[in-house]
Amino acid sequence: MSYEKRKIGDKNFIAHAPKGAGWVSVGDVFASWQSNRFSYPESKSETEAGFRSAQLGAIFAIKSHWTVSTSAATIVMPTGTGKTETMIATVVSEGRGKTCIVVPSDLLRKQTVERFCSLGKLRDISAVSEAHENPIVACLTSVPKDTAELRSIIEESNIIVSTISLLNRFSDEYLRILATYCDTLLIDEAHHIAANSWKRVKAFFENSKCLQFTATPFRNDGKKVDGKIIYNFPLLLAQEQGYFKPINFYPIYEFDDNQKDFAVAQKAVEILEADIQSGKPHLLLVRASTQKRAKDLFNGVYHRYYSRHNPVLIISGKKKSENKVALEEVNNGNSKIIVCVDMFSEGIDIPQLKICAIHDKYKSLPITMQFIGRFARTQANLGEASVIANIVDDDISNALHELYSQDSDWNRILKDASAEKIGREEELQQLAQGFNGTEVIPFNQIRPKVSMFMYTTTDTDWHWQNWNRVFNEDHSHHFVNQQEKILIVTELNNSRVDWTTCEDVTDVSWDLHILYWNQKLKVFFINTTDKGLAYRFAEAIFPNRKRVRGEEVFRCLSGINRLMFATVGLNSAIAGPIRYKMFAGVDVATGLSEATKSNVTKSNLFGIGYEGGNKISIGCSYKGTIWAKWVETIDYWKKWCDHNASKILDSNIDVSAVLNNALVPEVVTARPAAVPYNIEFPVEIELNDLVYIKNSINDFPIYQVDIALTVFDETSPLTFKIGNNQLWEEFTLVIDSTKPSGFNLTHRGGSSLTIVIGRKEGLLTDYLREYPPRIRFVDMSSLEGNLLIKLKNFNLQFPSQSIVSWNWAGVDIRKESQGKTKVTDSIQYKVIQELKAKNEYCLLFDDDDSGEIADVVAIKENEEDKELLIEFYHCKFSGADQPGARVSDLYAVCGQAEKCIKWVQNTKKLIERLKKRENVRVIAGLPSRFEVGDMQLLHTLKNKLKFYSAKYQVFIVQPGVDGSQISQPMHQVLCSASSYLKDTYNIELKLVCS
Repeated sequence: MSYEKRKIGDKNFIAHAPKGAGWVSVGDVFASWQSNRFSYPESKSETEAGFRSAQLGAIFAIKSHWTVSTSAATIVMPTGTGKTETMIATVVSEGRGKTCIVVPSDLLRKQTVERFCSLGKLRDISAVSEAHENPIVACLTSVPKDTAELRSIIEESNIIVSTISLLNRFSDEYLRILATYCDTLLIDEAHHIAANSWKRVKAFFENSKCLQFTATPFRNDGKKVDGKIIYNFPLLLAQEQGYFKPINFYPIYEFDDNQKDFAVAQKAVEILEADIQSGKPHLLLVRASTQKRAKDLFNGVYHRYYSRHNPVLIISGKKKSENKVALEEVNNGNSKIIVCVDMFSEGIDIPQLKICAIHDKYKSLPITMQFIGRFARTQANLGEASVIANIVDDDISNALHELYSQDSDWNRILKDASAEKIGREEELQQLAQGFNGTEVIPFNQIRPKVSMFMYTTTDTDWHWQNWNRVFNEDHSHHFVNQQEKILIVTELNNSRVDWTTCEDVTDVSWDLHILYWNQKLKVFFINTTDKGLAYRFAEAIFPNRKRVRGEEVFRCLSGINRLMFATVGLNSAIAGPIRYKMFAGVDVATGLSEATKSNVTKSNLFGIGYEGGNKISIGCSYKGTIWAKWVETIDYWKKWCDHNASKILDSNIDVSAVLNNALVPEVVTARPAAVPYNIEFPVEIELNDLVYIKNSINDFPIYQVDIALTVFDETSPLTFKIGNNQLWEEFTLVIDSTKPSGFNLTHRGGSSLTIVIGRKEGLLTDYLREYPPRIRFVDMSSLEGNLLIKLKNFNLQFPSQSIVSWNWAGVDIRKESQGKTKVTDSIQYKVIQELKAKNEYCLLFDDDDSGEIADVVAIKENEEDKELLIEFYHCKFSGADQPGARVSDLYAVCGQAEKCIKWVQNTKKLIERLKKRENVRVIAGLPSRFEVGDMQLLHTLKNKLKFYSAKYQVFIVQPGVDGSQISQPMHQVLCSASSYLKDTYNIELKLVCS
């Protein structure tokens, strides 16, 4: 229906679509709404005229809310479910006086004016009669020149439509006038309006009834839309009722940034051509984050490689006439691909847009997905929608994670159409596919704390259906995997709070309960957030059971390398005033000693250590609880339960031996009588790229600074140096029981250095007194301040198979580094050439210099197993012209081998550190550190680490050692380093020598 316009001022106007010969008054419109009956016909089929269920639900929810409250309310209706008609119906049926409608864009303002002028589809479905007049609608497109113009606009209209950006340009006086006249405020597409933009405007409308309509309760700025959600029509229900079909999601795994756009485009065009071939007139929408990005994609990818589909570029930066011509090309079928930034602001609303290629992250990803899927009901010849994105891209991956987090229905609507699954993702999805039930939380979003009770059972079947004997069915959801024997129950609880007697104030919480039965081991496990229900839960499912408790629980501590307890709890077996003791820190040694006595029992133990090449935490109590300090997926928890059960059921494990071998910190009053060979930065700073070391002239990031011992004997004071070629300071650490800390750390030489951590800085000496470095000795003990930790069992013979002899002809074994000029007779040059000759490595990186990870970092790729093998080569010059059996040749290089272990914990950080060191080198105008590979390869490898595992190996290269003459002291040093690497992250150490 067309409408007539009357200008008020230069750019603003009022619009009306008169039913008769001329305009009616504002009062006549209002009177017709109040005096005539509004109907609510319901459409129960595609052909039946009426409101759809989503619209009726929203309308009646609003009516219900307004009977008891005037506070702001939010209505969530997915794109395409009829928000605009719902807004019109609310205004007319409630007979609202004057209504201000706020929209996010010019296009939506125009559409809203048009729809309200004709009352949308209300006449078509007989919701209103001929007696209902069409409203007079004001369109605010600019700030009125004065208050008189503003009052004229408001007084001569029933509905006022504006954008939020325009209202934010209004003075406080203008907003006050507008709010005084309008008794109702409607916000459309509220998720597009930033919180700070909305806050000021809303403050003036505190006496008006406010409704916020949105397709998602999350704003584009990541914050939730404010106002109580009084109606939320689920996405899944919208799909089931035909508002939109499931969306096929095609994840792309492209690790090379130079190829990712082409990979996404290639898949998108492949789907487009397949759809067209099958008779579906689909179009491809290409979304970019900026206009420049859209131009690059159009020119560099789509127009260049897919000109056969006549791609068009539609962006706000082009002339309107050019965009109009481009849209005509699409509408007449000549163009099959549209490249744009935002289809809403650019006015694209074409049902055939069923394929979306997402090249960049969007603030409005949920809306993008809804837009693509919304047209399922518009034409019978259209198929399901498809979305293509490169999930290797961090931004895309994070955006999808946010999407799933914001609304769990996306887990069903967004169907993974890819045949490719990688690693744990595949395992988790396979496990998830076996579940059925009444779940309210998607399986792959459940992250329980890693803990369990373990039970043995003789039952040959489980009665999982009995879960409702324990939990209230009306407030609970369950899902079960019969094949894997896992039952999950979530329960809603309302409990009284202790700070009021008012029964209306309750604490609402959800509890999670998981039961897993391992039939082979004849045990089952329970993980619950309400431990008081564990007994009843177990009883309902397994009539014959026995909870594992007592001494056998502590068998789970077996097999953990370098286990160090943080807390030890003991119960007294003798009645008395002290029934329980807790030991922590240095007192753990006392606790473990007492734990072996007959008059106490172990209550609970918690510690950290290494198992299976990973750092772990483990806690256990005699009552049967076993736990770790993290949260994980269900499939991980299941494997963790099985692993610990295999140890608990092993009667050959001697718990006393496990406790005796645990590492305990010991306070010492004198320097250890052993040779130090390694020193490490405090863990608080060693991997922190925001840490700088400086003097009055220079400052360097921590990755360009070394820490090294300056003494290698059994009796001298412990001295060490921190710095590089341009700044350094030497320190002395002395065990001194007269000091409050039990040790003293003093300046010994060089300039006094300052440490900068973020915005804080102070003397390095002061920092090290608070966080002393860790010094390791050849007897495998380690010292931090005055706390000594001794390894109780270790091997003193370095295995012969780990010794590799090279031919060092032509190499000066006293010359370690190849330097910037690549000295050809150096040890490092020899290593690089040997590795190059193998032709196995995709990356060879010369990392030599202060702050190095290793002298040479080598990486080879195993695509079949999806694994990166990373090798560290630590080179050291010989202490003499000829190879021999000098233990001094091993001290420093063994220490370097141990230091690199910190990078194993975070391979992505390792890649980033290599990038930083290369950038520093290149900026200084020096030769690249790359011997094989380049910066792009590093980025590709980092991307692959999202799906690839990393395996490490460490090499000590010392041609000054004769492999046939290794002495016992040398074996001791090598074994100390080897044991540390093996016990912690299961890394092999090899010696390359003469």
